[in-house]
Amino acid sequence: MVSERIRRLSAAGFGLAELAVTLALVAVVTAVSAPSLVAFRRAATLRAASEELATAINLGRQLAISRNAPVCIAVVGSDVRFEGTGAGACSGVPLPGVAPVRLASGLVVSAVGASVLFTGLGAASPAGRYTVVSPADSGTRSVVVAASGRVSIQ
Repeated sequence: MVSERIRRLSAAGFGLAELAVTLALVAVVTAVSAPSLVAFRRAATLRAASEELATAINLGRQLAISRNAPVCIAVVGSDVRFEGTGAGACSGVPLPGVAPVRLASGLVVSAVGASVLFTGLGAASPAGRYTVVSPADSGTRSVVVAASGRVSIQ
């Protein structure tokens, strides 16, 4: 049997002092961890946007290989467009049947130098670099396209 003393303690529940101390500890832990959680979220958003951009660029490479025709990767704001080529440069005309890719995060993407043009064999001419910028904290990630067509994130 349970002794009378233990039965009285369990029936009483928690007192106001115990609840106040518990709530104070939860508030302190939340206040301490909130800034790092916000920074983690911003970094994760930037990383996800750069991975999404790399995937879109790889899609352009696959389009060039499957069509055996050059495909230009044009970046406008947060949209990645796939364009045909004329005289070795982007024509400004989107490929028929291929929708542009919009980065879900809404971060700003810009090309450093000329737009990348993939040949029918999947090589990039010229090699290029795209920068993803977070307007909230000015964080940046670079998506690099090598001359071989390999896409990497730095």
